[in-house]
Amino acid sequence: MASVSEPTEILWDLRVRELLPKPLVRPIDKSALLARTKPGLIYGALALAILLPCLAPGYILTLDMAFTPSLRLPDHVSSSYLFTAGLHYLNLIIPSQIIQKLMLFLIILLSGLGMHYLVRHIQQTKDETGAAVWGAYVAGALFAVNPFTYSRFMAGQYAVLLGYALLPFLVRAGLQFFCVPTLLRAVAVSGWLVLISIVSLHTLGLAAIVLLASFGVFVWRQRRNLGILRPVAWYSLVAAVLFIISSGYWLTPLVTGGSNQAQAAASFSAADRQAFATAGGGTLAKLGNILQLQGFWAEGQGLYLLPADQLAGWPIVVLALWTLVGIGAVWLWRNHRGVAVIVLGSALLAIAIALFGFGDFRPLAGYREPQKFIGLVAMAYAICAGLGAAFLFERFNQRRVALAISICAVALLPVLLTPTMFWGFSGQLAPREYPADWSAINARLNQDSTDFRVLSLPWHLYMHYQFAGRVILNPSDKFFDKPTIVSNELEYAGAAPTFPDTDKSELTHQILPAAAGNPAFAGQLAGLHVKYVLLSKTYDYREYAYLDKQPDLMLLTETPNLKLYRNLAYDR
Repeated sequence: MASVSEPTEILWDLRVRELLPKPLVRPIDKSALLARTKPGLIYGALALAILLPCLAPGYILTLDMAFTPSLRLPDHVSSSYLFTAGLHYLNLIIPSQIIQKLMLFLIILLSGLGMHYLVRHIQQTKDETGAAVWGAYVAGALFAVNPFTYSRFMAGQYAVLLGYALLPFLVRAGLQFFCVPTLLRAVAVSGWLVLISIVSLHTLGLAAIVLLASFGVFVWRQRRNLGILRPVAWYSLVAAVLFIISSGYWLTPLVTGGSNQAQAAASFSAADRQAFATAGGGTLAKLGNILQLQGFWAEGQGLYLLPADQLAGWPIVVLALWTLVGIGAVWLWRNHRGVAVIVLGSALLAIAIALFGFGDFRPLAGYREPQKFIGLVAMAYAICAGLGAAFLFERFNQRRVALAISICAVALLPVLLTPTMFWGFSGQLAPREYPADWSAINARLNQDSTDFRVLSLPWHLYMHYQFAGRVILNPSDKFFDKPTIVSNELEYAGAAPTFPDTDKSELTHQILPAAAGNPAFAGQLAGLHVKYVLLSKTYDYREYAYLDKQPDLMLLTETPNLKLYRNLAYDR
């Protein structure tokens, strides 16, 4: 009997246990938790090593990045409308200087994490302690810290950088989709594509190259298997339709030529392509810059230091990077040939675009600065360097001295490759405050409840401001609450204005050049609905001394940084 009742009692005991309430909190797997949080902590520490001196109160002001206390709603619909509007509404509860620093931090964090997880996906191993995972950290660090990202940071192109940071997430989603095509994965690819387009339209071109390369490789490899090609074609079509529908608010005006972006692209000419071409005195010089992740047009303008300016042996570091990338490229080709074709093929196409641009091909005229496509070269470098590092770490696993030397050398590679990026970009960027008299003038203008516009002088889009400590975008139209007219002229190598504007064109070519000896100057401004003229005491402001002699301009107030005039002709 015992032999029969004992199993029955055990079975009954198990059934009773199933009916008992389950514990609400499961035991924490500390090792799994550490594995999940460790990448975020490491790349967060990397971001702090770069940005910590910039986190004090104030704004980081540099070239295209001129944040102001109020982040306003965009005045026209473009691909970045939702991004800019999101910043505006976030600014209602969070100060803009905090938003700016969070964004800069996220750019570095997401760049590292995205590339880290992309490389881990390519490696196809779950080992969280071996050489493979440390190779992924090398890849993440190199993708976040390199000459390409450094130049874009110094140029203040935070939207381009944020789109660049999202690129590895899209590539990983694309590889997963083409590995096992499902509707959910197609929706994920479309979602990342929409997100990138909202943040940076230029990065959308890079994303398109990688996705098309992935699609082409998959179709070629499965060309005799219609059973697999049909669902991929169907789900790809679904993803494309979802993207078009989600982007219709800006895509339709762009295609029909009704948006500011379309009009700007239509105005670009050969002069624009020449002005913003990849830097270099010839094809070989340009190619050398590209392979060093450089060649940005602003690098030769004396606006910021270059890595070679700070490290005498910098070419040796670049050579070490190329060696590591070569090792990783060989490993990738031998182990994942399809991924190798996608990554390396995209990089080669990006090199060709950066070298030669798009010429007169109008559909892509908006890419007047082809060097942006070097982001795909940076991605290929990061992937291959990470895989190459993992290969070396595994090779030297049983030789402790060689392993320690290789780990130290590879860990130092991002630091030596871009030493100018760490600790506040080598002290080049620091928090700055807008002068108090800017806020005082803004308050005075707000006392006038009528509908009017303010003309901001000097008439330059970019100027050196003493409070910024460098050349930045004229922030007047973003700082002052009243509609403020600032120049849209780049004044660089004959390049076209940022966006076509008939009023600004009239000011540039007709009104302001003849203003000094023109008694009808104030009347002409009144015709443009200008009630006030605001002169900032910077750059060539003394050339506007004629404002004090205009009979219909009355100086209302003068502060250490500004002069405010009232246009008496406005009320006539």
